[in-house]
Amino acid sequence: MAKLAMNAMRLFFAIEVPPDIAARIAEVQAEMRAQMPDPGIRWTRQEQFHYTLKFLGELPVQRAYRAVEAAQDIARSRAPFDLTLGGVGAFPNTRRPSVLWLGAMSGQDDLIGLARDLDAALARDRFRRETKEPKAHLTLARIKTYDAELAVSAGLARVSIGELGTIHVHEMVLMQSILQPSGSQYTVVERFALEGRAG
Repeated sequence: MAKLAMNAMRLFFAIEVPPDIAARIAEVQAEMRAQMPDPGIRWTRQEQFHYTLKFLGELPVQRAYRAVEAAQDIARSRAPFDLTLGGVGAFPNTRRPSVLWLGAMSGQDDLIGLARDLDAALARDRFRRETKEPKAHLTLARIKTYDAELAVSAGLARVSIGELGTIHVHEMVLMQSILQPSGSQYTVVERFALEGRAG
């Protein structure tokens, strides 16, 4: 907890993607960009790849410490698991996409369970409860214009993403998002080892 700054921070909990798998995702992303060459699509940079568990938003330091304590309790009770990356989709749907994402081919139930437990623990400490069911997703791009929506919708009909690798998820992280003109910069401020037993 010593890494937390003394001023308010924009924070979220996530699962990191190892560099070798991130590089594979970037290769697939480049192929998708060739299929969807529209300037209204803002592609996620490789160093930003992650699976979000819970977005907290801007928090003062004392609330951040409360979030850390809740996460520590959940991490002690949840077992490590494997997450196999693959598949592609869009929010809210593929006809009018606003977010293009990479999914999971196995292990998503464990990730969703971790996200639910974390959300419930934070809600007990008066953090905002999620209204939507969590989904294992890694943001590949954000779609900013109607023409970009059409390009992505058409491109998805031609794109298929198979298995891209498996992450052994043994920890979750608390990340700080710093908004910059070039986009958000993410920094890990705390790590939480998953210490529960499987089965």
